[in-house]
Amino acid sequence: MSRKETVLLVSRAFALLLITWALVDVTYLPEHLFALSHRMSLRSVLATHDYWTSYYLIITVSHLVRLLALSLAAALFWRSGPQAEALFSPQQNNQEPSE
Repeated sequence: MSRKETVLLVSRAFALLLITWALVDVTYLPEHLFALSHRMSLRSVLATHDYWTSYYLIITVSHLVRLLALSLAAALFWRSGPQAEALFSPQQNNQEPSE
């Protein structure tokens, strides 16, 4: 197996790991959305700041950002360009760059 094929295999395996991780995180999303909607329905009109609503909003947004980051990283590693090759198999001084 050539170096390029090995890097492609490792890169795709890592992308599958990231995809699996993102899919597991998707299963937690309804819980976060439900908790946020529940807290939003309990907010008082007179309260200017509600700790629990802000807390659940931060958790939900950070969860969505994590899902987006995992999906983007999985897409980048699935394509396995020269950057992934450099990451998984760095060039040694006596080797020529692969084409």
